[in-house]
Amino acid sequence: MVKNNSLRYYICNMDSLVSNNIKMIRLTLWIIIGLNAVFIWTEFYPHILEAVALNILEGLDSIRMSLTIVEFLAIATLFVDLVVRFDKLVERWKVLHVIAVGLCVSGFLFKVFTYYLDSAYLT
Repeated sequence: MVKNNSLRYYICNMDSLVSNNIKMIRLTLWIIIGLNAVFIWTEFYPHILEAVALNILEGLDSIRMSLTIVEFLAIATLFVDLVVRFDKLVERWKVLHVIAVGLCVSGFLFKVFTYYLDSAYLT
C-alpha cells in the first residue's frame, strides 16, 4: 500500500487530482488581459490620457524583464490549465475561455516581438 503523501501516489493518481485554485486561475487570466489592454493603450493610443499613459509606460519599463518572466509563467499556467481542465469547463464558457487564453498567448508573443525589435533598434 502506498502512502497518500508519497510521490508515487501523486504520479499514479494524477487523473484524480483536483485543483482548488480556480479563482486564482481566473484572476491570473484577468490580470494578463489587463496587461494586454495596457500594452495596447500605451503603445498604440498614447494620445488618450497622455500623462497617465506615460507614467504607466515608464513604470512598466523599469520592471520590463521581471514582468516578462512572470507574465510568461502566468501564460504557461493558463495554457496548461486550459488543456488539463478543458473537459471540466462549463459548456457555455468554453469558447470564451479558449479565446481569452489564445489572446493572452498571442498578445504575449506580440509584446515580446515588439520589445525585441525596439531593443534591437536602440543598440
